[in-house]
Amino acid sequence: MSTTERPTSPYSVSVSHLAPDSFDSAGSRTFFQYRDLGVLEATRGDYNAQIVRALPGDKGTTGWHYHPLTFQLVYCLRGWEDIAFEDGTIVRTVPGTCLNIPPGVGHNEIGYSDDLETFVLFAPGSFESVPIPDPGITEFRRV
Repeated sequence: MSTTERPTSPYSVSVSHLAPDSFDSAGSRTFFQYRDLGVLEATRGDYNAQIVRALPGDKGTTGWHYHPLTFQLVYCLRGWEDIAFEDGTIVRTVPGTCLNIPPGVGHNEIGYSDDLETFVLFAPGSFESVPIPDPGITEFRRV
């Protein structure tokens, strides 16, 4: 019988309950609202988790960009979103779609429904969007 040493962690437990003022517009996109789930502080900046939802009204696109992250996962909770990738694919996320965007992969969020809501998990916990030139793709394929 093997004995496993109990791990220790520099992280703390975090809990985030939904409240009427849980969402704010202090995020990277003016056409989305963001709900911080408390993971950034609990993991000392190593990870972040957010709920992102569309704001009603004018729709925006993100423009072609990539993120200097080690990990980015998008899980669609409600609505839909079309994300174009520089390899010529378009992914439509719908409720239940789980999408991993590898580090440095160029993409552009080109459309979404008014009721879009996604869960996004990424590392490290803070990041930037780095603009890239439009890849000039004239024909996309859906996957």
